[in-house]
Amino acid sequence: MFYKLRDCMNFNVLKMLYFAFVHPHILYCVELYANTFSSYLSKLNSLNNKILRVLQNQNRSTNSIYLYKKFNTLPITKLHQFQLLCLIHKFLYNRSCLPLVFNNYFIQNNSIHNYNTRNKHNLHLSSVHSEYGKRSIKFKASNLWNKLPENLKNITSLPAFKKSLRIFLLNADI
Repeated sequence: MFYKLRDCMNFNVLKMLYFAFVHPHILYCVELYANTFSSYLSKLNSLNNKILRVLQNQNRSTNSIYLYKKFNTLPITKLHQFQLLCLIHKFLYNRSCLPLVFNNYFIQNNSIHNYNTRNKHNLHLSSVHSEYGKRSIKFKASNLWNKLPENLKNITSLPAFKKSLRIFLLNADI
């Protein structure tokens, strides 16, 4: 279907089609299903890259990062990180948007100790002893948040945070 549409539709319409028919399926529960090994996501990544190449009329040798930048979206692994970091942002700056179960889900270091350290505003990383523990949303999201630059952490507006975070994740490797 996309092969036929790319020849008779302009770029903006093709982009809207992608965000209407493909992107919602990838985005749905990405926080959970993308928290797996990359080998399990490889077929989905390949298919998504193929759809982007078809819609943008690019050949197979085109770098996939270029495709994502042109559509202003993220690869699945980065989308997973994006959603986890948005969860933490909501937790820190707007808890009323979250279900009640998340009220005490994450812990900041300054609530554990009163020492004036440079990490007092970071999230507390509970000790984990297995790869399974490192994949827990609580540990992984806290670890990702602690690695963010301070200028991103200090943005209180969710739309501004999302915009800056998308740009950061497209250009960085955390």
